Amino acid sequence: MNTDTVLGYYQSSLCFSTLLLIVEKIIFGSFSEYPNDLHLVMADWSKLPDDLLKVIAKRLNSAEDYASFGAVCKSWYSIFGDKECGCSGFKSPWLMLAEKKDSDIRQFYSPLTGKVYEIPVPKAAGKWSWGSPYGWLVTLSTHFDMSLLNPITGIHIPLPSLHACPRMNVPEKSQSNDIFIYKAVLSSSPSSPECAVVIIYSDYGRLALTKPGHRTWTLLESDYGPVEDIIYFDGSFLAVNMSWEVWMYDVSGSEMRTIRFAPAPLVHEIDEIEYEAKYLVEAGGEIYMVIRNLYDTARRDIPYMRTWTFSVMKLDMSSKRWEDVEDMEHSTFFLGNNHSFSTSASDYPEFRRNTIYFTDDYCGFLDIPRNFDMGIYNYHDTQIQHYPVGHEALSVFSAPLWIKPSFS
Repeated sequence: MNTDTVLGYYQSSLCFSTLLLIVEKIIFGSFSEYPNDLHLVMADWSKLPDDLLKVIAKRLNSAEDYASFGAVCKSWYSIFGDKECGCSGFKSPWLMLAEKKDSDIRQFYSPLTGKVYEIPVPKAAGKWSWGSPYGWLVTLSTHFDMSLLNPITGIHIPLPSLHACPRMNVPEKSQSNDIFIYKAVLSSSPSSPECAVVIIYSDYGRLALTKPGHRTWTLLESDYGPVEDIIYFDGSFLAVNMSWEVWMYDVSGSEMRTIRFAPAPLVHEIDEIEYEAKYLVEAGGEIYMVIRNLYDTARRDIPYMRTWTFSVMKLDMSSKRWEDVEDMEHSTFFLGNNHSFSTSASDYPEFRRNTIYFTDDYCGFLDIPRNFDMGIYNYHDTQIQHYPVGHEALSVFSAPLWIKPSFS
C-alpha cells in the first residue's frame, strides 16, 4: 500500500498526533494490516522527504493541527510555502469573540476542539472587524482608516482611507456608536493579485470597492435600493437589496458592469416578525438567500432584537427563480458579522449539517452591545442552541464573527 493510499484511508478521522504515528509506521514498519500497535520510536523528523510532507499537509483540516505541523521543525514549516503542496490554508472555522475592555488579547473558540484560544491581535484593538472565509479580517478605525489583517500571523495590509473618496461624505471621526460601514467582504485571499474588497456603507446601503495597493475607493452603482448583503461568486459580486432583488457587479474586466441577476422571490409574511435581515450564501456552487426573522424584545426583556426563525431559498440558475428549501442537505451556513459562507459536513464533520451558525449583527442595528443574539439554528426542528462561550464580553465595537483561520 503506497503512502498516499495509507493517509487517505485515515483522512476522515486524522488528528496530528495520529498522523505522526502513521508516519512512524510507514518508515519503520509494515502497513499490511490495521495498525493497532503503533508505537513511537526515535526519529529525525526533519529528514522526512518533501513528497511525504506534502501528502500529510494536504490532509490537515484544523488550525490546531496546522500549527502543530509547522512547529515540528523548519523543514516542515517550509512546506506551506511550496506551491506544489496545494494547501488551502483555510481551516475549520473559529468564532472570534468580542473585544474585552483595555485588552489586545482576542479569544477564538474552536468547535472542533471545544477550546478557546487567546491570541494577541493589537492591530484590531478599538476597531470594527468583519470576518471572512479566507483567514483575514477587514478592520475600520474611528478615523476611518481601513486595513486587512490576518489575526493569526499578524500580517497587516493597509487599504485606502475612506477619506480618500470625498464622494462618500465620510464624517471626520466616528464614535463607537456611529456605524458607517455595515459589512465588508473579500473576493479572495490578499495573496491573490485579483483580491478586491467591497463595503456596504452609509445608512443608504451603498457600495464601494478597492484593492490592496489602490489609493482610493470606487463607488459602485447602487440606485436599486439599500444593499443588505454581498458575496463574491464566480468572478463577480452579488448583492441583495431591501427589495429582495439580487444584482451582479462584474469587476473582472476593464469596465465594471451592473446586471440584474435575479428578481425578488415571492415571500409570505410571518406573524410577529418585526424585522428581517437577508443574506446571500454560496454552497456547492449554488446561490442561497437566507432570511433571518427577528422580533423586538422591548415588550418582554430589554430593547433589543432577537432571532425568531430562519428561512432559506435556493436560486434556480437557469430560470432565475427562487425555490423554498426544506433541507439544506449537508451544508452548514455561517452568518452575521462576516462574509457569509458555508461548509460541507463531509469536510467539516464537527459542524452539524442542516444548521445555521449565526452571530449578532443586524447590519449595525441599534446602539447597544451586539453579543446577545447568537447561536446555532437547527433548520429541521427550528430550535436555537446558544454557543457555550462568548456571552461575558460585551462590545459595541467588535461583535463576534466567524472566520476560517489561515497561516498564509
